Amino acid sequence: MEQMKEFQVRDFRKLLVYQKAMEWYGEISDIVKKLPWEEKDVIGKQIRRSSSSVSANLAEGNGQYYKQKDISFINNALGSAAETQMWLDALLQGGYIDQATHANLDEKAIEIRKMLVAMMKKIKNEIEEKKNIA
Repeated sequence: MEQMKEFQVRDFRKLLVYQKAMEWYGEISDIVKKLPWEEKDVIGKQIRRSSSSVSANLAEGNGQYYKQKDISFINNALGSAAETQMWLDALLQGGYIDQATHANLDEKAIEIRKMLVAMMKKIKNEIEEKKNIA
């Protein structure tokens, strides 16, 4: 019963990493809108899925009761951010985005991934601290 007293609903929208991931997704979506139909259907769907998965996993993980589950969703977001970087490489290689656009979006991906790793470390430390107290 003690554990239930500590539970509170967290608002994922307040997470800076979530806000950055949503902004990043918006920029990627704008690029997808300009792709030729064939690429929009293949690369466009994949990059939208992977980039939106970052913020979706943050939202779902942040809504979990158990922090260990939150780590799992953050880890999924980390993988989706890396996958999106691969699709950005494909867009660059195909000539659909220029080097400056690629560099900008890739930098944002790296920043988001670093934030996700820091978030995972923080939560793992919180879990360990609770174990040591109990």
